[in-house]
Amino acid sequence: MVSRVLIVDDHPVVRAGLRSFLELQPDFEVVAEAGDLRSAAEAFEATHPDLVLLDVQLPDGNGLALLDAFVGSARVLVLSSYLDEGKVRQAMRLGAAGYVLKHAGPAALLDKVRAALRGELPLDPEAVRALTSADVDPFAELTPRERQVLALMAEGLSNKAIAARLTISEKTVKTHASHVFAKLDVRDRVQAVLIAKQHGW
Repeated sequence: MVSRVLIVDDHPVVRAGLRSFLELQPDFEVVAEAGDLRSAAEAFEATHPDLVLLDVQLPDGNGLALLDAFVGSARVLVLSSYLDEGKVRQAMRLGAAGYVLKHAGPAALLDKVRAALRGELPLDPEAVRALTSADVDPFAELTPRERQVLALMAEGLSNKAIAARLTISEKTVKTHASHVFAKLDVRDRVQAVLIAKQHGW
């Protein structure tokens, strides 16, 4: 299966390099390039890509502003030249499929692009450290029950299985999960479990 890719970056040389590299792979087709927010939005609407490689720093604003419009219709892998803890957290909160630094080698980048398309959450090791580097306990606001639910999510249990384990309804599990996501400032289960596992859960 060939995945359609939109490249959004303000540097033409970077766009050309990414295009050339991806088009050497049999499972990718670069359908469009864009160098700013406006042209990226137009290209997205015109081409309906499966994956967007999105730079953070664009000449007319923060590339993450596009996530709300793109997420849900395509996987969006943030590709940045620098690491900013706030940007990493914002990207994950808005539903990015991963956060990768541009200095990643070609093979590593290709692995992360394919991982994003598989529904995984590829993160540069430095981005993982940024997400887990806060001095405060990210779980401090969780109730004991919410901690139980998160721990069982980290074990890989479904909502139904968690409900059975804790002898509560599946609806109650979903309510606790929603509270966990809100308190951890994440969008979904995958991101919550990532944070839990990075803290040794």
